[in-house]
Amino acid sequence: MNRKTLTTIAQQHLHVSTLDMRGNDGLDFHNVCASSLDGALTAAYLAGYAAAMRAAGGSAADVLPTERHTMLGSVWLGEGEAEDWSIDPRAETVVTAPIPEVALTAYRWQEARACDLLIPTAIRQRRIA
Repeated sequence: MNRKTLTTIAQQHLHVSTLDMRGNDGLDFHNVCASSLDGALTAAYLAGYAAAMRAAGGSAADVLPTERHTMLGSVWLGEGEAEDWSIDPRAETVVTAPIPEVALTAYRWQEARACDLLIPTAIRQRRIA
């Protein structure tokens, strides 16, 4: 699933013209009703599911993106290979579906929660191998 698909879903279900940030609260924040949000989330889930099924069937057009993360037990050390993050032999590289929660580390007020809770939980849920 790509950005174009998500933009189309936002346009059709939420009446949001673009997902690009425009630097203006009046343009970047939207009020949506719960039923529209439900429809958009359902459409996104189904689009992702369909892409995953096509990728599992060998469709090169729908190769699913993966990410590599380093975990030491239940602690997330960072994106990338274990040897880049730790000399501890217990550190492991985990291949996952994309973890957008990593972007939360850019915001200091969310960084601790993202590193301690959201990212490790997402890695457990999206682990591929």
